[in-house]
Amino acid sequence: MKLTPRLIRNLRQILQGESIPYSNLPKSLADPLVAEGLLNVIYHGSRRSLRTHNADALAGVLPRYNEALSDLDAAESMISDDNSRAMQASISGNSKTIGKRSSPGFLVNTFHCVECMLNDETFIINPPEGSAVYIADWKSFIPPITSLVIGVDNMENFLKIRNHGSLFDNCLTDAETDIIFIARYAFSSDISRWLEQIPNRYLHFGDFDLAGIDIFLNQFKPHVEERGSFFIPSDISSRISRGSRKRYNEQFLKYSHLTAADDGLSSLIALIHRYRRTYDQEGYIKTGNLLRNNRGISEDDFM
Repeated sequence: MKLTPRLIRNLRQILQGESIPYSNLPKSLADPLVAEGLLNVIYHGSRRSLRTHNADALAGVLPRYNEALSDLDAAESMISDDNSRAMQASISGNSKTIGKRSSPGFLVNTFHCVECMLNDETFIINPPEGSAVYIADWKSFIPPITSLVIGVDNMENFLKIRNHGSLFDNCLTDAETDIIFIARYAFSSDISRWLEQIPNRYLHFGDFDLAGIDIFLNQFKPHVEERGSFFIPSDISSRISRGSRKRYNEQFLKYSHLTAADDGLSSLIALIHRYRRTYDQEGYIKTGNLLRNNRGISEDDFM
């Protein structure tokens, strides 16, 4: 993310308790901060603005996107016309801070040993239970063409992926032999850029609510197009029927007009509105063995 005087000015306004137009922050920064709950969206008719209810928490997260954002005053000096690399190093300890994140990449997990390629060399992924492999040089990371890539949008689910039993067993096609699970680190855009450069099929495992569907449609689907789909377990109807009404009510105003061209997602949206409830993906950590297919919803759910 490129540092600019305008970006610094807008971040300073937010941290001082003011609201700014949604478009004043880069989408790559605004969207994940909203999803994380660090920025609130305020609606004024068709216009949207951003505000934070916890400036301290927001300030603590900003350095994940760029080290220099740990001190906005120093960052502003660093990008001035007379800036030097010596000044960058004195401010952030890194003479190459501008335009470069300290932690690029994403986390990878697997059920079993999977042989990938990294920097043109064989790279075996087989992390022990409770751990994951961090891929920093993601541009040179190549999974087997026979791997289904599943994006997990919750870190607890990602680290406890083996606790999901046979939830994903029937997701593989005849041409696929194994699964690689990925999770965003610091909400970077690296995963979406990586997904664009590989031919593998992508399955998104997120919360079964309107916000979770919106994340897939806007942050992932444009990068994977027809290769991507949203994971919908076969028992989702019964789970949503006893899910969270509070979460549904909180999301309804923002996402009430959410639609999807995909039949499975369209049916899931209708199901959420039918019960006026949502269901968190963490609910599948211990009881994930009811999957029949990766579309999941049958016509009987809507009769």
